[in-house]
Amino acid sequence: MEILDTVWGYLEPVWAWLRAGLDIHGPGNWTELGIQMGVIAVVMALMMQSFGAILIFTVVGVIIHVVVDQVLPMVRDSAAFSMPPVADMSYWQYIAFLALAYFVGLIVLFLIKSIIFRR
Repeated sequence: MEILDTVWGYLEPVWAWLRAGLDIHGPGNWTELGIQMGVIAVVMALMMQSFGAILIFTVVGVIIHVVVDQVLPMVRDSAAFSMPPVADMSYWQYIAFLALAYFVGLIVLFLIKSIIFRR
């Protein structure tokens, strides 16, 4: 398993960088994050007509996720409106984590959709 150790040696710093943004700006609850990402990804995968649109749907999924992150506290807790901290590097790490997660998730869900709903 030396090859896996070598690959993980390259991927571990990337994972640590992405995880730092998630730890700071994520919801703190993996269940809440999973449900939010799952619902958005399933809807995006069902709307995606061809595999070539994966990047567009990934960007749209991330945008929807950021909007939901900002609006959900206003609806649930009657919080005041606040802009996302776009000047903070850790926020961009969180966005990069979301983009990678939606990219991989949409690939998997689109393949499952292609198997189930054959034309």
